[in-house]
Amino acid sequence: MSLDISQYRVVEEREPVRFNLPIQHWSPSSLTMFHRCPEQWRQRYVLGKKERPGQALVVGTAVHAGVERNFSAKIGSGVDLPMVDLLAWFDDEGWRWAVDDEQEKTGQSILWKDAPDKARSTGRTLLTAYHRDVAPRIEPIGVEGMVEVDFGLAVPVIGRFDVLRESSVIDLKTGQRAQKKPKESWRIQAAVYGEAAGRPVEFHSVTMSSAGATPAIWTPLEAEQLLVQPTEREREHMRFVLRALAAEACDYMARYGPDEPWPTKGRFHDWACDWCGFRAGCPAWEEA
Repeated sequence: MSLDISQYRVVEEREPVRFNLPIQHWSPSSLTMFHRCPEQWRQRYVLGKKERPGQALVVGTAVHAGVERNFSAKIGSGVDLPMVDLLAWFDDEGWRWAVDDEQEKTGQSILWKDAPDKARSTGRTLLTAYHRDVAPRIEPIGVEGMVEVDFGLAVPVIGRFDVLRESSVIDLKTGQRAQKKPKESWRIQAAVYGEAAGRPVEFHSVTMSSAGATPAIWTPLEAEQLLVQPTEREREHMRFVLRALAAEACDYMARYGPDEPWPTKGRFHDWACDWCGFRAGCPAWEEA
């Protein structure tokens, strides 16, 4: 049975929601966080608390910086930077910049899982593999660009894409586990970037292997599901979903206010709470 999306518009027009949130814009990450756990979102965006940055975040920031540096130069020259030059920059400046940047943004020290030098080596290895195996086939026309999209919300949705090329928007993901298809949360990013750029969105997953010795890289060339190209009908439904998320946030603000806990939906995931920096004071875990 097909889905009649026109019914959504009728409901929204009949039940307008008053905007009451202390934000100037949504972002793909903030929408994803609210979808995952409203209480986590309240801690971050209503109370203004920031989670302590972890090692994975620093590694990802450093690798992204290296990719951006290469593609920024490639837009003008048409060729990738020499590997030796890119890695020399990473060792001398890139890694230290990533560490300092994350600490300055949060005002907190890095929570290291491994020794900092080992983490730096991981970032260097991931950057090396991506630069060698993927970068040569990418012809960028933009890097780290800001996009703003009107989804019919009270405030715009603003995001930052990694790489723009004629045929697609690229979003680079680093992590501990290889991804051969988009995570559910990535689809919110795809909706925003795709709507803004009018192009499909492809995800590039760059991780260390389970043995920790060699990187694993997955792009749409290796796993076609990493290319997200929704139809117009699917795009309309996603716009409806984002409007519903924003309305739900306004409803929670009206129901519970800024100072009382909001629903702790992260408690029903099998992974989200383990990575939440607000878990120590979360009502869902106070007796755990």
